Order: sequence, then C-alpha cells, then structure tokens
Amino acid sequence: MNYIFICKASTEIGLGHLIRSRTLIEGFLKIDPYLIAEMIIIGNSFLKNLLRDASFKWTIINSEEELIINNIYDIIYFDMQSFLNEALFIHMRKSAKFLVSISPLFNRQKQMDFIFSRTKYLHPDISLETNVNMSIYSGLEYSIIQNNCHKINAGVYEENLKSSYFPVGVSMGGGDAANKTLMFLKILKQCAVPATFWIILGEGYTHSYDSLIKEIKHNTKHEIILVNASISMWNVLKNCILLILPGGITCYEAVYAGLPSIIFLEEDDQYFLVKELVENNVSFYGGLFTESNIAKLNDDIEKLFHNRSQLLEMHVRCKNLISSNGIERIFNICKSSLASL
Repeated sequence: MNYIFICKASTEIGLGHLIRSRTLIEGFLKIDPYLIAEMIIIGNSFLKNLLRDASFKWTIINSEEELIINNIYDIIYFDMQSFLNEALFIHMRKSAKFLVSISPLFNRQKQMDFIFSRTKYLHPDISLETNVNMSIYSGLEYSIIQNNCHKINAGVYEENLKSSYFPVGVSMGGGDAANKTLMFLKILKQCAVPATFWIILGEGYTHSYDSLIKEIKHNTKHEIILVNASISMWNVLKNCILLILPGGITCYEAVYAGLPSIIFLEEDDQYFLVKELVENNVSFYGGLFTESNIAKLNDDIEKLFHNRSQLLEMHVRCKNLISSNGIERIFNICKSSLASL
C-alpha cells in the first residue's frame, strides 16, 4: 500500500492537524512496517521541531502552490480545514484510488470517499446524500490518540483531588496566535480558592514570556508554573484534576487520559465537535471566547473546589469512553476497502 498524508499547520491555525497526522501515520507503520507512507506539511519551517525522530519521510512546503503530486497513490489523506487550489485538487483526485479526510472540518468533505471523525456529530453541511459514494465513519471509537497520552491512574487522580492547592492545567494549543494563555492567566490569578495552575506553552508559542512572568510576579494567592512542553505534555498534566482547553484534539486526549476539562470555542458552529463529550458528562462547555464567559471561569473553579466528588465522577466516566484502538480501526477499514476494489 502506498499512502500520502497532506496536512496544514502553523501558529495561526494551530498544530493539531500535524500532530494527528503524525500520530496516524506512525500508528499505521506499527501495524504494517512495509507500508509506503510519506507526509507533506503546508506551513512554517519551525514545524520540523514537531517531526523530531519521525519514522517516515516528510517535507515542509510554504503553500499549496508548492505542492507537487507526481505519483499514483492508493490513498491520499487530508488533515486540514481548507484546500483552495481547484486544479491541483482535481489532479489529486485522479492520482489516488481513494481520498480520505481525518479532519472533522474540511471544505472538501463532500468530495471525499471516506471521512473519519472523532465524534458521531457531523457538521450540518455533511450528509450521505451529498455524495452517495462517500463512507462516513464517525464516533469516539475513531479518535486518534497520541502515544504519549497515558491514562491517569485512579489512585493518582484521587491523591491530586486531596491537594490543598487545586491543580488546574491550562493549554491553549501549540500555536496560540491570539495569546489566550495570557488572557486566561490574568483571569485565573484572581481565583478566590488556592490553586496550582500548570500553564502549558506549545512549540508555536511566539509571544513574549515576559508578559506571562509579569502577571505571575503580581500573583500572591496561587502557584503558577509555566511549562514549555509538547511530547512531555501529558507527563505534566497527570498532576492536574481539571484542564482548560480551546477545543481541538486535546479535548479527546483528555477524556482518554481521564482528565475532566472546561472547553471554550471560537465559533458556535464548532460546538458539534465537543457536544458528545459534554453529553457524556466528561467535559464542561465554557462557551465562546468572550470576556463575559471567561470571567465566569473562576466561579466554576471555585464551585468545583468545594465539590471535588463531581470531578472524580467525571474522571471515572472518562475511563472507558475512548479506547486506544482508533488508529487500528481506521487502518483496517482503509485496507479492506482497497482490497475490495
């Protein structure tokens, strides 16, 4: 089998597509070491830091216009929100037996042969009627979980719950172009209950650390720890009992790990991405990124501080909701579909 993965990533749009694609391709290669697979990343040169020790061939290009597809592939996998070059897309359609999307938001979904999505809810624009030849596999069982995301032992979580300082993680993604990290830090340091805030800064965080340090210096109530982490992020977050997130793949990794979260989103039409987690009572929805919603965050934390049993119940519910077999499921479906041609 001959696969190529094409994804987009940058500080502006985030790094999740690259992380997910790398996780999937390396998972495939563990299942079938003889698989021929490569990745093309459309984005910034600093992304090479996220490809250290990659077990596959990869190339970083600056734009769609630099993308060259000369070979014929069994499958082309897309992990991005948009692909705009129509002529190039038509060429790729002719260069593969199947086109597959692993992104729940993609402007070419209707032109895919397969869609794999981590939740049973789909964007309203997508339905089987839009392409009768399309196969949609959507649900928590298709979640793609990084190898370095490990389940938090129940005993460890219960010990963390006993801490006099409420341990809360904050991760605004690998890029955080809008510097939401600083925005949340300014709010969280006003929290009325004692807390330890683990602030995760990703590979693409380009803002001044001085502004964060200035906020910490003016803090008198809490422990605030800045951590520059990517691969080791879950080694840090296992110290927490709650995680504040901006959506993305980390929401699902948190459920897999057993860590309840409060999720904020940019747009209303993104809610379908986290709806299933909220319905299963493993995540809270904080609303859109507005000043009024963020201002309520401390109230939520203060309530949970005095009702820690609620977090323990959420931790327990997380445990069996998402398995580590999503990559294998996707691999087997793709392999059997090719075999049936």
